[in-house]
Amino acid sequence: MLVIVSPNLCLDRIIVVRGFTTGRVHRAESVAELASGKGLNVARTARLLGVDVLVVGVLGGGSASRAFVQDARDHGVAVSAVRVPGPLRICTLVVDPGQEETVINESGPEVDADAGRKLLVRMRHALKRAQAVVLAGSLPPGVPPTFYADAIRQSRPIPTILDAAGEALRLGMDARPYLVKVNQQELQEAVGRPLDNLDSVMNAADEVRRAARGAVLITLGSQGALMVTADGIWHLVPPEVERVNTIGGGDSLTAGLATGVLQGLPLVDAARLGIAAAAADVTTLLPGTVDPALVKQLVPRVHVRALQ
Repeated sequence: MLVIVSPNLCLDRIIVVRGFTTGRVHRAESVAELASGKGLNVARTARLLGVDVLVVGVLGGGSASRAFVQDARDHGVAVSAVRVPGPLRICTLVVDPGQEETVINESGPEVDADAGRKLLVRMRHALKRAQAVVLAGSLPPGVPPTFYADAIRQSRPIPTILDAAGEALRLGMDARPYLVKVNQQELQEAVGRPLDNLDSVMNAADEVRRAARGAVLITLGSQGALMVTADGIWHLVPPEVERVNTIGGGDSLTAGLATGVLQGLPLVDAARLGIAAAAADVTTLLPGTVDPALVKQLVPRVHVRALQ
């Protein structure tokens, strides 16, 4: 089983508006609601790839929470939630298919430190069945930035994949997860210097790898990703696909990567599966949704080049 710890759960509201621009009145072409937060997106794709999943997170109340629970259930995603006062946060995604997306993320309800402790307790129970753990997304207001570091230490020796940003990422790296997944901007913030070419990204990633004593995967948008391990550095380039909505592509990459880890694949091959899942995701409207048959077709089309 894949256990996904995603503290800051939300309900996505996806509004399709063709020709969207600011400062105008638009008519929506369609509207959809989807249980979300990075971890839910990871879980939805992992389920489509045949993996049993359990999501641990914080859940507010209200009608959005009820819609979240129903949608997660409809997608076969089990959720172990710490309930807190206040409404569940809603994130609004304005999608003009094939164009840049507009995202408005609410911060969610303020929670106390006790919620973080309860999350770790729920995670501890879930670990009894876990073969891998993904730690994904932002932390709700009130949960300390040490949360992911504590979760990594609690999870040993189960492999953990950390997908976070900011202070939670920095402290989490110090706890030495199995793999750190970041985008180029997050890596730049972690090392505290500009990264404006592939060589600078490679050097920074290897610096993080040596500090965290694990592997590092850096996503580069349409340029794919770099996988950095003690055995070498590889550039993985995705196949060309028709872009509909890029939101959630990185989460599907995490899902494919974790699926490969569960299957016992070498990390480079697991990353290749992740890149294929991300490519399949961007061809769909809803984040964290893929066609498993398309993912399988795309895996051999992911180009892998050893850089050193």
